Amino acid sequence: MKKTILALAALLIASWLYFSPKDKGIEQLVLSVDLATERYTTAGPVVGGADGENTYAWLGIPYAAAPIGELRWRAPHLPDPWQEPRTATTFGNPCIQLWGPLGGLEGEPGDVIGAEDCLFLNIWSPQTNADADAELLPVMFWIHGGGNTIGTANTYPGKYLAGRQKVILVTINYRLGILGWLRHPAFGNAAANAREASGNFAILDMIIALEWVQNNIANFGGNPDNVTIFGESAGGRDVYALMASPIAGGLFHRVIAQSGSLSTESLARAENYLDDSNPGVKLSSRELFNKQLIASGQANNRATAKVTQDSMSDEQTRAFLRGRSPQQLLSGLSGGAGMYRTPQNFGDGHVLPQDSLLDVFSDPARYNSVPLMTGTTRDELKLFLAQDPEMVERRFGFLPRIRDTDNYNRTAAYFSDRWKALSVDEPAARISASNGAPVFAYRWDWDEGGKNWLVDYSSLIGAGHGMEVPFVFNDFDGEGWIPGFFNDDNIPGRDLLSAQMMSYWSEFAYSGQPGSGRDRDLPQWKAWDSGPQNLMLLDSPAGGGPRMSNQQMTVAQLKQRLRTDPGIVDKLARCQTYVGLFRLTDFWSQREYVDLGCGEYDPQIISPER
Repeated sequence: MKKTILALAALLIASWLYFSPKDKGIEQLVLSVDLATERYTTAGPVVGGADGENTYAWLGIPYAAAPIGELRWRAPHLPDPWQEPRTATTFGNPCIQLWGPLGGLEGEPGDVIGAEDCLFLNIWSPQTNADADAELLPVMFWIHGGGNTIGTANTYPGKYLAGRQKVILVTINYRLGILGWLRHPAFGNAAANAREASGNFAILDMIIALEWVQNNIANFGGNPDNVTIFGESAGGRDVYALMASPIAGGLFHRVIAQSGSLSTESLARAENYLDDSNPGVKLSSRELFNKQLIASGQANNRATAKVTQDSMSDEQTRAFLRGRSPQQLLSGLSGGAGMYRTPQNFGDGHVLPQDSLLDVFSDPARYNSVPLMTGTTRDELKLFLAQDPEMVERRFGFLPRIRDTDNYNRTAAYFSDRWKALSVDEPAARISASNGAPVFAYRWDWDEGGKNWLVDYSSLIGAGHGMEVPFVFNDFDGEGWIPGFFNDDNIPGRDLLSAQMMSYWSEFAYSGQPGSGRDRDLPQWKAWDSGPQNLMLLDSPAGGGPRMSNQQMTVAQLKQRLRTDPGIVDKLARCQTYVGLFRLTDFWSQREYVDLGCGEYDPQIISPER
């Protein structure tokens, strides 16, 4: 278990990386122009086309200027206007990223794909809402996951939610990785304002896209006074960040955080050298610059790179970094599957609070207090563990077999419950105790992935991380990198659960509470503060169906379990588990760590960071 804990600690502290497989054909969607779809935006007219489920779609609408040249690492600017109708029948470019099997895009390992000119959004609307005098519909604004380093809006089909639930769906691209988050003094010193100095460029992309929605969505049938932001994994982390952002107030009115995170990064960790007295992380802006100087031949090693960097003026630094191609910037950064661990969501005090978001959410006056739906999957970590050779062997090089089922399930339970405690129960308790807007919590339990003589996904993946996303979008056609996960045997249960989830999600968008769904035919989903039965379990009929339950998981409960768990007999393994669970969270306690018998182990050594 020791090596697994080391890997998981680094993985979880870094970011919430993975998201579900996507349909590898949706990004190639091309619509036929339909003149009935001509709409006007503040930048100019657009014309889209008809999609399935009796919807209209507008694809690849620019919501900001291309962040290239002098606009790289700047706050987003408005796009240049146009006069003639712009054809919006194909998706815009994905943002720059390393290719990986989870991104839903074509490529090979090591490829840098996408483009910097990528700030596009897509819209789906029911065709029945095309009349000028039709009632404006709720807007659902999707932020994709992928560790904030891979992925694109282009892999999410919007026709089902929009067509079946009568909502307006907006999906966006935003700058990824080091192009979306970079806090370096050379840029901060030249910034025109605090927003630009923050380094949170991707969060600013999301904010300007939400401003675009406020200014334009009524022309597409959407209600700018009823906008729900929702996202999964890194996207869930970002919607929590927007909920806490002082400059995002009034741009949205409900939040859905799917497997999100409240983690933010301090300015020191985002910016400083590794060996500063207040150290940065391995891909802080200073350390990234060191790598670029070495790669360009201007330095032989890190020591000479530091000297060179410190001798350069701010203008020279900006010119050097802006002169590097995306391929040069991303060279050597892959941490696996195209993703790499880079500091994100900086607590700069302007775009995002300097205090922990958990503390911020303890006072409704300090954040955008709107109705919140938040949840996790029951077996979040199994998707990660399935890729760990210490936990799963590959027979004949490709057939997965769990080495130790008890250890596999125990490790998955600890870190999945941690995810739930930190991103659902603890913030829900803080918000409810301070009389904030209502909170609705869920746990997704569907574990009926395909099973055959080669592999049993119900045990290997279970109700794994990101597997609920296809249910929200009714997108089971693309199996991505998990062939056979969705099969003929699980069609009835998964289709029913997908319909129920879309009904709950859309009713929340309509009213601010999931209630009993749009058709009023589902179990009543009660708010967190309604009593002990305050968690909605989402499952197919075979697993009990949707139902309220008392399945709370607090950090205190998790710590008590770790102290007394007879299944962990090795002291070092127990200490590594504590570090992996709680280091760099609001719940780390050096005293508890020592009382656990771990005083002889340096947390940084037994579970090194990044």
